[in-house]
Amino acid sequence: GITWKPSVSALMIGLVVLSACAPSQSASTGTSRVSTAPAPEKTLTLVIGREPNNWDSSIAGGGGAPTEGGVTNMPPIAHDGLRRLSHTGGFQNLLAAEVPDAAKGTWVINPDNSMKMTWKIVPNAKWHDGTPVTSADFVFAVRLRRDPLAGAGTTGSGSTRNLQSVTALDDHTFVANWSTINIDADQGGGLSPVPRHILASVYEQSPEAAIQNRYFTTEFVGTGPFKQVRWEQGSHQEFARFDDYYRGPAKLNRVILKFVPDPNTQVANILAEAVDVVAPPTIDVEQGLEVKNRWDREGTGHQVLIETRDGTEQWEIMVNPVYARPVNGLTQLPVRQALLQAIDRQELMMTMTSGLGQVALSAYTPQDPYWEYVKDILPQRYAFPHDVRVAQQLLADAGWTKGSDGVIVHSPSGEKFNYEHLARQGAGPFKQASIVADNWKAIGVSLDIKTLTTAQNADNQFLAQRSGTSLITIGAGAYYTRRLHSETIPSDANRWTGNNRGHFNSPVVDRLLETIAVTINDQDRKRLHLELLAETMGKVFIFPYYYVTVPILMLKGVTGPHLVEWGIANNIWEWDKN
Repeated sequence: GITWKPSVSALMIGLVVLSACAPSQSASTGTSRVSTAPAPEKTLTLVIGREPNNWDSSIAGGGGAPTEGGVTNMPPIAHDGLRRLSHTGGFQNLLAAEVPDAAKGTWVINPDNSMKMTWKIVPNAKWHDGTPVTSADFVFAVRLRRDPLAGAGTTGSGSTRNLQSVTALDDHTFVANWSTINIDADQGGGLSPVPRHILASVYEQSPEAAIQNRYFTTEFVGTGPFKQVRWEQGSHQEFARFDDYYRGPAKLNRVILKFVPDPNTQVANILAEAVDVVAPPTIDVEQGLEVKNRWDREGTGHQVLIETRDGTEQWEIMVNPVYARPVNGLTQLPVRQALLQAIDRQELMMTMTSGLGQVALSAYTPQDPYWEYVKDILPQRYAFPHDVRVAQQLLADAGWTKGSDGVIVHSPSGEKFNYEHLARQGAGPFKQASIVADNWKAIGVSLDIKTLTTAQNADNQFLAQRSGTSLITIGAGAYYTRRLHSETIPSDANRWTGNNRGHFNSPVVDRLLETIAVTINDQDRKRLHLELLAETMGKVFIFPYYYVTVPILMLKGVTGPHLVEWGIANNIWEWDKN
């Protein structure tokens, strides 16, 4: 599995002010009186950049880019699965009381490579309506996710792809049977529970009605530390502390999750102290440092954390000639290499991260468990250093020559190299694209930058039928699991829910991804990862730029937020506000 290890720079500002009030003395007796006033209500307002589609896109669908705009901060507020990544490293158990373990005989790999995994869940977990969480909820959840009507259906992202069946042994024990080895199955992916007592009767009458039920939006009932009390669509969600939470009540009483797409509005909100925390990634490092400097000058005690995560800022390329324009542009390897080498990625990183980041040569990152496999070969074979002369020669060899207006033209077809890039909302993505546009202008490529609307960004079909590039931010795990598998190409057949939106299609890569997923031997895995690099980075199917570096803005007195994977709320049960 993937271990995410966020590193925090020494850019946290603010004073921790500790105050104590001595007990008052009675004038008549001289004895101490202890105040019995109730503790103040603690309401924390967290801002993210995009409204989530629903509570479970693997069932309810919805498309879009599920890791963008901070939407992954929503689920941990109100819903727990079996396990979750921790900011301290590795996975923490939540609803899992006991994780399948080969040494204990609860994780069995059969001679035919099928697997049997026995999970035990905590005995005291409850749904927000007070109903106990049981094994039946996990069985029902897998049934929903495997329904062809569901967002992922039987192909999906791979979390339940090879999961044959789930059977309850008793209320707190269930067995998951896999048709083949899945080395990450002990992370609990695809097994998050769904309340059988709420949706089972609806599902029996109409599977489609169950999948489209308002349970997945405004009527959600979860298992987490806070319960949803309101979803004002287009604006915010409100959550109240769930006092029967199996790990004990959270420190905060209420959480408000606001949807604010515009980064300038996000900054204005926290400068006015109207919100408590602004989550990544909408605010870029430059804006974060500007806020830090202002708060430093004013002595507010407010906080800015600059953190890096196991993720790479990169552009996903459309390689399907049905959609790609120009047709003879980035569908061709020499052209892809030329355009990558025309970009000064060192300068791009320095500008975009204020020098706090690091240039990426692939989707693998130093935090990835398989970094040791690839770190030495990356600079040797896949650096593709900035070199305008090499870029121009590659383009000329591919039939691209400069026209009278400075834009290159494909001699055989007469196509001009006018290219389109879809940028996410915010100053950062547009600035990034503008730098690339300047680099490409030097080799005769005209880049048209279009900013995605909120609706477009949530429309996976639109993103999957674009003509050019779009910015994606992914961790290495997505890269070597199934993101580049041909079965995850969005189409009518999967309701446009796949995340291979560049239409990358290689039988060799499909085989490698499928083999990596079931290979336990370390040396064999290393060989497979090197082969995967040769088939992907060797053929320049992504443009990696730099590792993700983002700020977290917090008011004085807020404690707890740290970057984990794609969000900061994984440990929101521990957050506090003084």
